[in-house]
Amino acid sequence: MNAPTTPRRPARTARAAFAATALTAGLTAALGLAALATAAAPAQAAGQPGLDRLHAYCQSLGHLNSVAQDPKSVWSWRCVGVDGTMHGINMHDACRWHHGPGLAHAQFHDERNAFSWYCY
Repeated sequence: MNAPTTPRRPARTARAAFAATALTAGLTAALGLAALATAAAPAQAAGQPGLDRLHAYCQSLGHLNSVAQDPKSVWSWRCVGVDGTMHGINMHDACRWHHGPGLAHAQFHDERNAFSWYCY
């Protein structure tokens, strides 16, 4: 008498292999973009919140988002225009946009840390 055999899984078809590869590539790309977005995230306010909304501030000016071109310089923040051009950011204006006219000013803790801005 022959021993029962376990049914074998059919070999992957080329279409299934391609779909798995495409899914993996898509997830890798999405995770890479998430990492970039996190690396270029707006400064988290240490005092009064405000610069945590730097992307929204740039968008209110008609730009796409904000980016710190050099994480080791508070002076490197730019709004990214719809055509990819970089536009300087007045951090005092960004604080006032968030908190209201005359109510807030921008300051930083460490000139060598782009993410050390806060509103007060």
